[in-house]
Amino acid sequence: MHKRVCLIVLACCAVFAASGCDTIKPYWKSTKSFYKSYINVDPTVDLKDEGTSDPTVRKLAELFTPVDARLEHLLRTLSTRDVPPEDDWLHAFLNVYPWVSGILVLDDSGKVVRGMRLSPKQISWDPVLEFDKRYKKHDMAAAVAPSELGPEILIGKPLWVDGEYKGLLIVYFDPVNLAKFSPDPGQLLVFMPGQAFAVGGTADTAQTLAAHKDWKKILKSNVSGTISIGGTTYLWESRYVAQLNLIYAVAKVPTPPKGTKPAEVKAAEPVPQEVVQPTTPDTAAQPGVPAPVEVPPPAPGQ
Repeated sequence: MHKRVCLIVLACCAVFAASGCDTIKPYWKSTKSFYKSYINVDPTVDLKDEGTSDPTVRKLAELFTPVDARLEHLLRTLSTRDVPPEDDWLHAFLNVYPWVSGILVLDDSGKVVRGMRLSPKQISWDPVLEFDKRYKKHDMAAAVAPSELGPEILIGKPLWVDGEYKGLLIVYFDPVNLAKFSPDPGQLLVFMPGQAFAVGGTADTAQTLAAHKDWKKILKSNVSGTISIGGTTYLWESRYVAQLNLIYAVAKVPTPPKGTKPAEVKAAEPVPQEVVQPTTPDTAAQPGVPAPVEVPPPAPGQ
């Protein structure tokens, strides 16, 4: 009797299961289709896709990338240096960044302990000494120092020993030398709003862009965009150098007719890949690397 009841129950289950499969089947099919279309999508690579077709965007990217890559590399190297460096580290630094004008080590009183320079410019580093609040927070600071031979960008990095402030590492460079790493530096405008330098294009164009009165408002909510001056539209990209905004810009390129291949920009020099490490250089085998010298303070009025 019990055996017969079990067989009847199993038969009923089989019937309901069969009908259930017919009900679920279309839903299961659509679920699999959704999964393949939106969740586990088969990857595809379009080898013919060259990215953005906007010639101005391509122009800005090609011209500023090799410049900014070197600047970013330098800033990262400085950010990893917390203790006062010795002469061998200064040598290694200048070997990696030969476009730098000089490097100084100051003690906590502002006196130069050691320094090396590759430029004959006489500048004052006082502008970068006025950021005690940033240095106490272990932040870097930047300033622009004028000179008769052109301005220099100064970057200050606080130095510490056992949690105590021990001085400042100052690196300075001519923005013109940095801009030369662009494949076409004459087309790339480099400037800091409100600061006394502008590189690239014509002097009037660069200076006019740098002096635009709305930069402070624009940079509060934007890191890139377009700006029109004198009937010309410029595409720009901003980045921080410590607390200052450095801006790269190019004039808008007319959209070429369909089917026209954009003009190619010559390849830029490769960027150094390793962060500076304190090693003892072979100065005899490396002409152009200056011997350590004590950099005297600027004369009064300079």
